[in-house]
Amino acid sequence: MNDREFEARYEDRFAHWLARMDGELAVLPADGPTAWIRRVYREHGELPVERFAWLAFDHKCRTVTEALRQVVADARESTHHDLEILPEFTNPSPGFPAGDVAVAGSAIQSFDGPRVRAEVADAVQSYLADRYRTVWPLCPRHQVGLHAVTHDGEATWWCHVGDHPGDRIPAGGPAAA
Repeated sequence: MNDREFEARYEDRFAHWLARMDGELAVLPADGPTAWIRRVYREHGELPVERFAWLAFDHKCRTVTEALRQVVADARESTHHDLEILPEFTNPSPGFPAGDVAVAGSAIQSFDGPRVRAEVADAVQSYLADRYRTVWPLCPRHQVGLHAVTHDGEATWWCHVGDHPGDRIPAGGPAAA
């Protein structure tokens, strides 16, 4: 078997395993498998669904917790609000096989760092708006709220008014009450 045949067979096995994981756990983003999912397959092979679910849950818990720490620190500095936002965890179980990780009531769907940071920033931004009626962060050019997105592989605050990127997340900038 040459390298091309081996690679094609590997990708076929990966796609088959991924379809099984996604069918039971709904872990596949619309734009395809994440680097983290590919790394798990490369390092562990075709894991059973239950084992993958716990690995994914543990990874997401750690990634969300770190992103939340960074985003909350940035929001505190910018808004001067004493934010006490903790991640919420629901362990994988037969009724909920993928488990759940949420921030301020918003379920975090992603596994990779930039997407997680954008989702966490969006949840913190919504929390600030709901709890304190604070728009955070603001575009310095247009004085409107920015939106958490991933752009060029990075979590970024984006200004829809000027259609331009702002700071990289977690750096958020000023707020308006």
